[in-house]
Amino acid sequence: METSNNGSWVIDPVHSKIRFESKYLLLTAVTGWFNEMEGTVVTGYDNFDACSISLLIYTNSLTTQNESRDEHLRSADFFDTASFPTIRFQSTEVKSVERRLAVTGDLTIKGVTKLIRFDAGFLGTVNDPYGNRKAGFTLNTTLNRKDFDISWNKYFDQEGILLSDEVTIVADLQLMKLS
Repeated sequence: METSNNGSWVIDPVHSKIRFESKYLLLTAVTGWFNEMEGTVVTGYDNFDACSISLLIYTNSLTTQNESRDEHLRSADFFDTASFPTIRFQSTEVKSVERRLAVTGDLTIKGVTKLIRFDAGFLGTVNDPYGNRKAGFTLNTTLNRKDFDISWNKYFDQEGILLSDEVTIVADLQLMKLS
């Protein structure tokens, strides 16, 4: 028997991850992850079309697996985690587009809010071994970090730049339906 997907869902932080990637020396990618987040999805439709998404990411939970770089990313040069402990996303529109979802909403980083569009893939639903209804999604977008007041960089050799302004964000999210 198929269980309806509509209703309220929460992000399962144990089985979800959000990563960011930017080019270093414009050659290779440096990847980081946010390990702590929480969020909700409320929908009245089985396919998550027209749902409402709220997401809160804790900036201090970032890791690139390099402690020196992580401390720099937590500093005022980048995320300024002491002053801005969270990143927020609130959807303004979610609609089906050719078996995918177009998720548009307000992304707030360092107190700056911009309208961002994510391309989302709905991976389906399943009951886990404990009887919980789960849903899976992948979301991705590319943004300019300078739009969010993250502008630190180093220039060298007359044409070299340390970091790209373009940042790719990819989220693998697992939701758990609330009873």
